Amino acid sequence: MNQPIFNPWAPPLLNGFNPTSPDGCEDVDAAYVWPENNGFQTMTANQQLTVAIALDNDDDFRFMAFQWSLKGLDDGLNTPGFLYRIQDDAGNFISDGFEYCFCTPGTFANPWPMFPHVTYAVHQRIQFEVINLHNDVQGVQIVFRGPKRFRRVA
Repeated sequence: MNQPIFNPWAPPLLNGFNPTSPDGCEDVDAAYVWPENNGFQTMTANQQLTVAIALDNDDDFRFMAFQWSLKGLDDGLNTPGFLYRIQDDAGNFISDGFEYCFCTPGTFANPWPMFPHVTYAVHQRIQFEVINLHNDVQGVQIVFRGPKRFRRVA
């Protein structure tokens, strides 16, 4: 079996990744989930949403990985997915166009890595657009993974 050994609940340092905290900072593994109630956002046929997720007030967030989940609300067998695009910290889109969700197959244990990594400051929001491709309703959940960056007080 070629599955990597990875503990999704452990911080990156304990999974063999080097710590990437800059001097004067401490990174803690975190995630921002949309919708924020940890369920699924019900989207109607071909619905397009522009969404902003407010960050916590006491830390920066370094967006490094992406994962998503679908829930078919009709028969669940013919869910075609969704399109999305994400803005960076300067308000520019990371990709030239919309990305198809099945082209970035991130899972909880192995989220899809995002490049370039984007660091959102305390006062910023994660902004993105999502388009339902289903001709009926479906549930969508999106998770932004990466470390929260706390500044150390000397």
